[in-house]
Amino acid sequence: MLDRRLSLPGTALIAVLTFLAEPVLGSVAEDSLRMALNDAVSANQRANTCMATAYRSMESSPLQALEKAHQAVVFAQASGDPLLEHRSLVCLGTIEEHMGLFNDRMTTALEALRLAQGLADPLTIALDLRELSRAYRALGRSDLAVEEARNSLAVMLPTRPAEEAQDAELFLVRTLSDAGHHDEALSLAMRCLGKLKDAKDAQHVARFHGGIGAVLVAQRKFSDAIVHLTQAEKGIPATAPVEDRFEVQESLTKAHIGLGRTKEALNTLRMAEDLAQETGGWSYRQRVLELRYALARAENEWREATSLLERIKQANDSLLVARADMQTARLQTSFRVERKEKLNAELRDQNARSAEILEGTKLHNRVLILLSFVLCMLVVALVLTGRHGRRVTRRLKLKNAVVKRQHDEIHAKNLELQRQNLRLAETLISEEEKDLMIKEIHHRVKNNLQVVDSLLQLQTLDSADPGVAKVVREAQGRIRSMALVHEQIYRTNSGANGDLRFHLEKLVRNILAAYGAHDRISVQVDTTLPAFHMDCLLPLTLVVNELFTNAVKYAFTNQAPGRVTIVVRAAGSGYELLFHDDGPGFASSAAEGERTTFGLELVKMLAEQLNGKVRYLTGAGSTVHMTFMPDAVPMRVAS
Repeated sequence: MLDRRLSLPGTALIAVLTFLAEPVLGSVAEDSLRMALNDAVSANQRANTCMATAYRSMESSPLQALEKAHQAVVFAQASGDPLLEHRSLVCLGTIEEHMGLFNDRMTTALEALRLAQGLADPLTIALDLRELSRAYRALGRSDLAVEEARNSLAVMLPTRPAEEAQDAELFLVRTLSDAGHHDEALSLAMRCLGKLKDAKDAQHVARFHGGIGAVLVAQRKFSDAIVHLTQAEKGIPATAPVEDRFEVQESLTKAHIGLGRTKEALNTLRMAEDLAQETGGWSYRQRVLELRYALARAENEWREATSLLERIKQANDSLLVARADMQTARLQTSFRVERKEKLNAELRDQNARSAEILEGTKLHNRVLILLSFVLCMLVVALVLTGRHGRRVTRRLKLKNAVVKRQHDEIHAKNLELQRQNLRLAETLISEEEKDLMIKEIHHRVKNNLQVVDSLLQLQTLDSADPGVAKVVREAQGRIRSMALVHEQIYRTNSGANGDLRFHLEKLVRNILAAYGAHDRISVQVDTTLPAFHMDCLLPLTLVVNELFTNAVKYAFTNQAPGRVTIVVRAAGSGYELLFHDDGPGFASSAAEGERTTFGLELVKMLAEQLNGKVRYLTGAGSTVHMTFMPDAVPMRVAS
């Protein structure tokens, strides 16, 4: 009987507790929903505020702008609004490009493109593809830049107005020209210009004329380029963007220099300088310095050219140092932002746990009030309530002990993660500094070789002996070849990347320009191999330099036209080089392997350095066949 009487108050107590708990739990859910809505609105406002601050401080304090842009991305992600998150990523990418953080710029562009694809907006996708193409072009990945520019045009054409499609086509023309695809760029620009003949938009016609002129300048067709650039200069109004007007004046200056019109080049250069001062950008001032250097060389003002070259070198060095400092600051900023986010997450978790404990405490207080009222009337219920209260207290103590122990463990793990992040950040900074130092060495070697080239040119001005001038010019050719190898390594980040065909074409163009034979000797370079490592690329470049220089001097005399073919391909376990010209051919002594000139003896020594052999073949024209295996055994070091 006693047990039965005791069970009745316990059942009533459970019913009363359930009745009292329902409104408390309902208010908790409502408060949570209201807090979530308020947090979303607050995150949206904070993201917009951070973006506005980042744009305002981009020029005066770029590091602060970068940190605000990162915060805007975090707040936009917390708001759950994909459009706001995309805008914050565009803001972050703009600041990263302004600071020269091109690797981070590419990552941000890829993330923005992923969001744009989720939004399914063709215009946003096309613009993000264009920004991704710019990021690849800044990193020297011209092939990927061309691919993304094509994708941007393909997305833009079916859905957008003709004016926006024309901008996408003009962007593709410039990207193709920068990548070295001059024929394709010229063909596309001519087709677009043909479609615009009946249009009334003279500004777009002028912009395409400017694009065609820039491509023709890159192909060294200066007379044809001036025709288009003059039309572009007349058609682009003074209200057009400064960038378009500067590119036209820059191309006109290069064309006049190429034709030897130094006075016209000086006039267009002054106009380009005014436009560069109007933009205030570092890259435009640097391009003006390079134009002044080219004009000084064209006027044979070698002292001024040397001074300008030193200024260009100092500016490039300052840019590299600034980018390294910005990269270090960016890593520190990212680490601070991540640390703040971790601390904020810990605080939010702690607040949530405190809120849960507080709500539990409120519920417990209401239960205690009810129990006090019930136990005042029923002594038996008082005994049960006391026993139940002791059990609840023990459980709370155990839970608090578990929560404290888990909190200590989480805190210890967070400290360990922070130490690991510090070590990882230090390792990344060391690797980046090492890569920058290697690139800087190659860059300085290339600049020093160019200075030596200029000093040799100055030295020939003081000598009236044609023999001395001939020897110095041959030495200049070899020095330029070595400088070209270091420039190839500097621009491709390592000695094992790049395009061998582009490298050899640039080499022979330099030789033709040096001897003034570019208008009567045609050259075909046939190779699909990537650029070799520096240990192989340097002697191979010197071999081609000697053979091509020898052909220009002796194979095509009396201003006779000719054709030269250069083939580099894989052969068995190594490679082979075929050099052929349609001149009179080698002397019998050279074909039999006897030394005739210093250049041919140098070719033989360089071939031995590449673990290879050289043969001089007789017949129609001159043919040189060299087989080499740079990876078979360790190559000989030139003595």
